[in-house]
Amino acid sequence: MSHTTLSKIAEVDRNLSKFLELLPTLLPAHAGQYALMRHGEVLDFFDTALDAQIAGNQRFVDRVFSIQPVVEVAEELGCFSYAVDPREAWRTSGDHSGGDR
Repeated sequence: MSHTTLSKIAEVDRNLSKFLELLPTLLPAHAGQYALMRHGEVLDFFDTALDAQIAGNQRFVDRVFSIQPVVEVAEELGCFSYAVDPREAWRTSGDHSGGDR
């Protein structure tokens, strides 16, 4: 991996760690929104992940930032992916019958 890729991964890891620490205080006012983060700080909140992505791209030429959904169970969205981990999706779907996942 290149140094740039490692730097982005380190930034995402730092942001996720801080986000998890802050999550209990963020939920009351920002549940369901998306937090835009950089250098371990929450910079702003958005109603959609796309709005947060656009804002991050406009603010940071180096594209080094994170977006986290403000929900009770945080998801690691990765450096470039906004997909939900399919292993975790069933837990929030409400269907815990053990059927096809």
